Amino acid sequence: MRILYDHQVFSLQNVGGASRYHYELMRYLATVSDVNTELQLGISGTVFPFQQLASERSRVIRSRGSLPPGIWRYLANEILGNSRSTLVGALDVYHPTLYRCMPLVRARRVVVTHHDCVQERFPQLFPDARRIVRAKRRLYARADAIICVSASSRKDLLEFYNVDVAKTRVIHHGLNRMSRSAGAADRLRVQLPREYLLFVGSRAHYKNFNSLLQAFHATGLHESLQLLVLGGGTLTDEESVLAHKLNLRNRIVVFPVVTDALLAEAYAAATLFVYPSLCEGFGFPPLEAMASGCPTLVSHTSSLPEICRDAPFYFNPDDQSSLETALLRAVNDEKARKQAVERGIQVAAEYSWNKCGQSTLTLYRECQ
Repeated sequence: MRILYDHQVFSLQNVGGASRYHYELMRYLATVSDVNTELQLGISGTVFPFQQLASERSRVIRSRGSLPPGIWRYLANEILGNSRSTLVGALDVYHPTLYRCMPLVRARRVVVTHHDCVQERFPQLFPDARRIVRAKRRLYARADAIICVSASSRKDLLEFYNVDVAKTRVIHHGLNRMSRSAGAADRLRVQLPREYLLFVGSRAHYKNFNSLLQAFHATGLHESLQLLVLGGGTLTDEESVLAHKLNLRNRIVVFPVVTDALLAEAYAAATLFVYPSLCEGFGFPPLEAMASGCPTLVSHTSSLPEICRDAPFYFNPDDQSSLETALLRAVNDEKARKQAVERGIQVAAEYSWNKCGQSTLTLYRECQ
């Protein structure tokens, strides 16, 4: 079996859940004797070590050059990828990494992955929402099979797109076990002399970060705790104004860019990890926190109850008082915190990239 992955997601990001997903699929497939994979990576700054996967059965086509992630890298890689004669070869499965198919690729079957419906639910937050929805509609109509990363994401897919449920398959992501680092731990201790709440990742509006800031102040927890914000860049002007208004600027520590080592230490040492997002197709950070033995508080919405099950503390994201009440309980109820930690470790342990890879390969074979 010959499988092709394209450049798309790697042209637009150097790190992220979608990039990790395709890296982990290729890493698993590299262990299967009758499978040949090819990745048209092109010009890339990805942090994932694809070159280590390279072998006779796993080809990684990388181009020289340096461009930042974004439209210019995407266009350059589109030209480079479409110019390769191998794209018209005998492919069994083409698995595009984002929302469109490269026009010169010829494959017996097209398998795509549906992650979430954020643009569909919050179009006002994305200037290119209409374009993305149109691209998804064309892609899903062409696809022979659609992988949904959760039952919740499949429900959203069927709500917004005219898709035959018979060609969908729910396959959960896996989870990487994070390695601890003494150096990262020392860095955290210097920056955070007090115990802290933890927020990780993008702070796009639907991630509901401002509600956390308001609850952090309203509960009075800012008087004894700090708030550590990892990834997602520096605070926006809007966030800074709100933090200043709530007198929280000296209580917030931001690491705009974060390494896996620092992330592992932050999860392990946090008083509580909080994930107030309004919409998630899967949601890696809560599982990472749970696997690290960190009590976790998440929104009771979209895929999060499905993925995290009965391990976290939950709150209603449409009710600010619900967040405040749950936040206080998650910090102060020691018995409930201990139960959350124990159950979180159990639940997180059930997510495996090998399991994800096996299920995906089974689907590929069914599509032949």
